[in-house]
Amino acid sequence: MQAPTQTVPLELAGAEEENNTSELGIGESLQRIVRFDLQSEGNHVLAVSVNYIETAHDSEDGPSSRTRTFRKLYQFIAAPCLSVRTKVSEFPAQEQKNVKRPQTTKPLSFALEAQLENMADGPITLERVAFSPKQSFSTTSINWDMSWPNTEKMDCPFLMPRDVTQVAFLIKQQSGGKQTTAQAEATKDGRIILGQLTIRWRTSMGDPGFLTTGWLSTRKRS
Repeated sequence: MQAPTQTVPLELAGAEEENNTSELGIGESLQRIVRFDLQSEGNHVLAVSVNYIETAHDSEDGPSSRTRTFRKLYQFIAAPCLSVRTKVSEFPAQEQKNVKRPQTTKPLSFALEAQLENMADGPITLERVAFSPKQSFSTTSINWDMSWPNTEKMDCPFLMPRDVTQVAFLIKQQSGGKQTTAQAEATKDGRIILGQLTIRWRTSMGDPGFLTTGWLSTRKRS
């Protein structure tokens, strides 16, 4: 498989023999399966080479055989199945009235919102949307997988082509965490790196898909 960023040899699945050879009679067929996780967009080329021995029985000297080979190329373009748009908002620090405490740095807290749009030609079912925070933060999902008292479990979102759904997470700096820890996760322009969003889905034919975003960060902090 020749992908935009790499060339990967693929193993055949479903082979009945370890040496991957089979004898075919007249009118018989053979099927093998290759699997490859599409991790990049763009042009892909699957090159398939077949070597076989052809046996002829019409010779006066008895059966004769000769080796033949052919090669076929299958070209296709991988397009994104899911479009992800994210927004991070910081909650303002809340001061408690009539409470005297030493002046300390309050833990940071954020809201992460993400819009997920089905860009595929067919419907998909979202199986899991999770946020993996950096070490200095914790996260709480407020989506369909959240447990609500006295309510039934919600079904996973089913998206038709171009349908959009929205997910959200609460992100808080861990109790006792120092501000310097969060600052260590910051970029040069003052953005704090929070973590990554991972999404898993399944098509109507049962094919799985997954996507992991890049590192999500806050806006520039003064």
